[in-house]
Formats: sequence, structure tokens, C-alpha cells
Amino acid sequence: MSLLEVLNEIHRTLGQIRHELGKIQGELVEIRGLSYRVSMLEQNQAWLKGGWAVLAAACGYLFHGIYTK
Repeated sequence: MSLLEVLNEIHRTLGQIRHELGKIQGELVEIRGLSYRVSMLEQNQAWLKGGWAVLAAACGYLFHGIYTK
């Protein structure tokens, strides 16, 4: 194997490493955005839980009025 072939092989390997590092960097960017999306889902879930609690209380109040008469 000549020196030129060895250098070409090293260059090709470095190109593959750069490509894989770019893919990893892209994944890390997505992971950073994931915490924001999870936070938004948790906030929406809290609102929904509160909405169901209000709805249940309103239904309980209405049925209480119906059955106590």
C-alpha cells in the first residue's frame, strides 16, 4: 500500500467521522428541544386536570340540587 493510498484512506475515514459527528450534533439539538415540548405537555395536562375538576364540581353541584329537593 502506497503512502498516497494510506493518506486517501485516512481522509475518507475522517470524512466519515465528521459525517457521524454531524448526525450526533443534530440529535443533540433535538434532545434540547425535547425538554421544552415535555414542559408544554405537562402544562396542558395540568390545565386539563383543572378543567375536569371544575366540570366534576359543577356536575356535583347540579345533581346535589336535583336530589335534595
